[in-house]
Amino acid sequence: MPDSLATDDDCLYTRQFAQVFSAVLLFMTAVALQFHLGQYIEYLGHGVEVLGRIMSIGMVGTLLMRLRVGRWIDRLGCKPIWLAGAVVFAVATGSMQFATQLWLITALRALSGMATAAVLTTVAVFAAQIAPPRRRAESIGSMGLAGLVGIAVGPTAGDFIFAGTAESITPFRIFFFASAACSLLSGVIVLKLSMRSESQGAAGFSLRDAANSDELGDPVHLELARRPSQRTLVLQYWPGLVLLVGLVFAMVFCVQSMFLERLAETRGFHDIKLFYLVYSPTAITLRLIFRRLPQQIGRSPTMVLGMMLMAAGLCCLLGIESQWRLIPPGILMGAGHCFIFPSMVDLAAGRFPAEHRGTGTSLILGAGDVGMLIGFGALGELIDAFGFDTALLTLAGLLLVSAGAFALQRYRADRSRVAP
Repeated sequence: MPDSLATDDDCLYTRQFAQVFSAVLLFMTAVALQFHLGQYIEYLGHGVEVLGRIMSIGMVGTLLMRLRVGRWIDRLGCKPIWLAGAVVFAVATGSMQFATQLWLITALRALSGMATAAVLTTVAVFAAQIAPPRRRAESIGSMGLAGLVGIAVGPTAGDFIFAGTAESITPFRIFFFASAACSLLSGVIVLKLSMRSESQGAAGFSLRDAANSDELGDPVHLELARRPSQRTLVLQYWPGLVLLVGLVFAMVFCVQSMFLERLAETRGFHDIKLFYLVYSPTAITLRLIFRRLPQQIGRSPTMVLGMMLMAAGLCCLLGIESQWRLIPPGILMGAGHCFIFPSMVDLAAGRFPAEHRGTGTSLILGAGDVGMLIGFGALGELIDAFGFDTALLTLAGLLLVSAGAFALQRYRADRSRVAP
C-alpha cells in the first residue's frame, strides 16, 4: 500500500493512527447524523415505506462504488480516495436541504453513500495494513472505536438539533450543515497526514514511472501486466459464507441507522439517543477488554457469538413503548457489533494477499452494501404491511440461520484439514 506505515508488534498505535482515528470519528459523526434523515422525509409528507425505497435505491450507487474503490486504493493509496469521499459527502448532504423531490433526494443519498463507501473502505484497509498479521483484527477493531464514538455522538446531536419535533426548515438546515462540516473536517485531518509518497502503487513502484517508461521489457510494465483482474482475484480468494454474514449484519444495521427513529415515533416517543449512548460505550468497552479474543478463541467463534448477541438485541426491541427500554437492546447489539465486525472484515480481507487487501476489504463491505440495498427496501415494505415486530423477528431469524450456516461451513472446513 502506498500509505501504509512500517510497524511491528510494539508499534501499532502511532501518531498517524491517532490522526486517522480522529478523522474517522468526525466522518462517522457526519454519517450518524444522517440517522435522522427519516425526519426530513416525514417533514416532506412521506412514510416509512418511502424512506425504505429511497435508502434502498441509494445503495445502488454505494454498491457500484464498492466494485471499483478497492482497486483504486490498491493503485493510488488511501489518502486521495478519503479526501475525495469527504468532499463529495459534504456536497451531497449539504445540498439535501434544498431537495424536495424524491428523485433528487434519492440521487443525493446515492452520492453520499458512494462517498461513505470510499472513505470507510480506506479506513479498513489502513487499519489492516499497519498491523502485524496476527493483530489485524485488533487494529481494525481499535480503529472502529472511533466509528462507534461517532455513532453515539451523531444521533445525540440530531436529537439536540430537533428537540423531538421539527416543524420548520431551520433545524434541517442546521442538521445538514453540521453533517457536511464534520465530513470536511475529517478531510482536513487526512490532508495533513504525514505519509510516504502517494504516487507509490500497491506493489511498491511509482505509477508516474510506469506512465513515463517506454521500454516494453521494463520491469514496471511487466509488473502492471502481471496484475490480475478484480474478477480473477475475487474468484481465486473467494472468502465463502462470511459474505453472507456481512450481508445479514448490514440488514440489521438498517434498523439502528434509519428505522429505529421511525419505531420510536410510532410508539409515541421521539428521542433515540439512549440506544446509541449505551450501544457505542458497550461496543467500545468490550472491544478494549476483548481486543485479543479473535486471537485467543478464533475469529469465527468470536463472530458467531456476536451474531447471537445481536439477534437477542433485536428481540428486546419487540413491543417497546418508552426510550428507557432501548437500553437492553442497545447493550446487546453493541456487544454483537463489537464481536462481529473486526473478525468479519479480517476473515474476508485476510484471504487476499497484502497487496490486494483493498480488493478483499471492498468485497466484504460490498456484501454489506447488498445487505443494506435489500434491507432498506424489504424492511420498509415489511414494516408498512405487518408492523415493526414482524420485521424485527424476521431479522433475528436471519441472523441465527446465517450464523448456523457459517459455523457449519467452518466446522466442515476444519475437519477436512485435520482428516488423514
